[in-house]
Amino acid sequence: MVDEKLFQNAKDQMLWKQQGERGIGTLSEKSVHSVLKFYYAPDEKYHEVKIGTHVADTCVDGEIHEIQTRNFYKLNDKLEEFLNTFGMDVTIVYPVSVENTIFWIDPETGEVNKSKTVKTPKKIYCVFRELYGIHKYLDHPGLHLCIACLKTEDYRLLDGYGKDLKKRATKTDKVPVEYREELYFERIKDAVSIFPDVLPEEFAVDDFKKATGIGRNDASVGLLLFYRLGMLERHKEGRSYLYRKKDDFGIV
Repeated sequence: MVDEKLFQNAKDQMLWKQQGERGIGTLSEKSVHSVLKFYYAPDEKYHEVKIGTHVADTCVDGEIHEIQTRNFYKLNDKLEEFLNTFGMDVTIVYPVSVENTIFWIDPETGEVNKSKTVKTPKKIYCVFRELYGIHKYLDHPGLHLCIACLKTEDYRLLDGYGKDLKKRATKTDKVPVEYREELYFERIKDAVSIFPDVLPEEFAVDDFKKATGIGRNDASVGLLLFYRLGMLERHKEGRSYLYRKKDDFGIV
């Protein structure tokens, strides 16, 4: 369960850290990353902890949290050292913006105007693509996953192209304002529980793409993940694959 008071304190600590800096988007790390670090380790002395040749985002009593918004494959060297060399527990925290409101900033006047709010709950399915990047560690008992479902505010400068100056405009920061839900998986393979259940008995990449709302390439990699995990079987029909859940699908 999400601790709302702890999350509010984490936001306050992040904002306090910005005092004396130049404001949103100018810190060495973005606000989502910073707030989640304070959420999982309120005492800053447990941030950026050197372990072997790598630095953990947080480490409290031997438990590591790595906040990773994308490119899980970049964690492979860290995981090798943290999990196998030192035998530590690692939780990958994957932040997902399930509701986002865009704010536009006039770079000359500093005026901020609210634009639109978009709800994207299906973004959690992008985690399948990311997990493929660390697939050789998915069976490791010391590796855990947390999908952090957030409501965010996205601040952008009106410095782009076009009449409204929004095309290719500078994105300054995305600020978490509410921790909606924490999806925690003791074993990463347990993430199969969020696999969409609206698929036909046999399905193609495009069926999975439609069910999840993610891009076709992401859908293809996601299915390849479950195939490599031995949870799906497939056969070729024409130039494409058709997938089917195995009888023990979901039993991990």
